[in-house]
Amino acid sequence: MKKVFIENLQMETQTVFMQNGNINIYPCAFELGQHIVAGGDSASQKGRMVTDCSGTSHFRAYRSNSGSRYALLFETANGEVKRTKRHMIVKLVLPLGIGRIAIIEALMRQIKEIVNYIKSLKDNTIWS
Repeated sequence: MKKVFIENLQMETQTVFMQNGNINIYPCAFELGQHIVAGGDSASQKGRMVTDCSGTSHFRAYRSNSGSRYALLFETANGEVKRTKRHMIVKLVLPLGIGRIAIIEALMRQIKEIVNYIKSLKDNTIWS
C-alpha cells in the first residue's frame, strides 16, 4: 500500500464543516511548519468520510490499484452492460444534438441489442 503520510501522527486542527458537505481542516498555528505528506507537497486521496452528529469524523481511504469494481460484459454504439458483485448495470449515453427521433431510434435499437445479449446467456449463468 502506498504511503500517503510520512508516519502515523496526531495534529491539533481547526475544522470547518460547511452546510454543503465540504469539510476544511487547518493545522493550528503551533502545528505549522511540519511536513507530513510522503513523496511531495500534497496528496490527493480517494475514500469515504463519515461524520456523526457530534462532529466526530473518520476518513477511510479506498484501496488503490485493486482493479476495477466493474466487469464489462457487452458494448453497443452508445452504451454498455457491466456488472459489479451484486448488480448488472445497463448504461446508454446519447448526444442531445441528434434530435428526438434519432434518440428514440438509437434507444430502441441498442436496447434490442442488449436484450438479445442477455437472451444469449446460458440459463444457468453464474455471476459470482
